[in-house]
Amino acid sequence: MEVRKVFRAGNSFAVSIPADWVREMRLEEQPVEVTRNERGEIVLRPITSSASDISPKFYEAVDRFVTEYGDILKGLANR
Repeated sequence: MEVRKVFRAGNSFAVSIPADWVREMRLEEQPVEVTRNERGEIVLRPITSSASDISPKFYEAVDRFVTEYGDILKGLANR
């Protein structure tokens, strides 16, 4: 257990995370999800993007874009 102090950071408040926890969890300056559970505890979760996080609609939109503009994109890449 670590005891930390809440401090003012601009118009918000912050709590520092122990450096060894950051190293162990392979964190860096990145977005985190901040929630409060049913017991009123604050929970932080690193936001990681993976292929499973991408919606099928996004894949479809990219596929349509590449189909429609693929030749133009190849031309730009070859400049």
